[in-house]
Amino acid sequence: MNAANSAWLRVLREGEQPRARLVCLPHAGGSASFFRPWLAHLPGDIDLLAVQYPGREERFNEAAITCLDTLAEHISQALLALPAQPLLLFGHSLGAALAYAVGARLQNVGAGAAHVFVSAHPPPHRQPPSALHREDDATLIADILRQDAEAAGLWANPQLRALFLPTLRSDYQAIETWRPTHLERLAAPIDVLLGSDDREVSLDQACAWTDLTHHCPDIRVFQGDHFYLKQQPRAVIEQLLQRYACPKEALPCTAP
Repeated sequence: MNAANSAWLRVLREGEQPRARLVCLPHAGGSASFFRPWLAHLPGDIDLLAVQYPGREERFNEAAITCLDTLAEHISQALLALPAQPLLLFGHSLGAALAYAVGARLQNVGAGAAHVFVSAHPPPHRQPPSALHREDDATLIADILRQDAEAAGLWANPQLRALFLPTLRSDYQAIETWRPTHLERLAAPIDVLLGSDDREVSLDQACAWTDLTHHCPDIRVFQGDHFYLKQQPRAVIEQLLQRYACPKEALPCTAP
């Protein structure tokens, strides 16, 4: 099976002899096409795939999934069906939680990722409680715009708002109701990326990813807000590739 056979994986590039497979997991309300601009900055010997959640783009007519564990299970099964390759997982915001959850599932069946990158999100045991998915439309949209002011045009359009808000609300429900009872410590390094002006995750929270890996995470702060990666994709990709190429820098941490 190749990635093109799975609705869960959008193939942005697949080569004949790649040295690694980079799989990107979007934020709440995001879609696989968010990562298409990365093709311009990624070496040709790295395959690029992006996860496509139900309820958007070519999966628009499918019901969104409101359970993060269910999403992680579907994504894990789609990845397990692919030919074996070194796997890099990159998740932004909601996608960061999913990257960890998918990484844990793959590890439990002996197919763990080579490296996991989490962006703009605290680890699950440090995620503050919230229930924005239960709030009215105006409150939910205000929270979106607080994180991404560039999206104001989309949410000001009544037709687009009616189309996309239910899916976004489902994504918020998935992350806000995720309360895993067991947190697996990954054998793979977990590295953390965040924006300097992002109020969604503090440096202290970012450091807490240490609890979920046998390595000391590298924490890289980029200039910008929650969506810092939109303005500097090349710098983000260079960080991923540098960290993957230098596993010796992922030093063991003392167990808590």
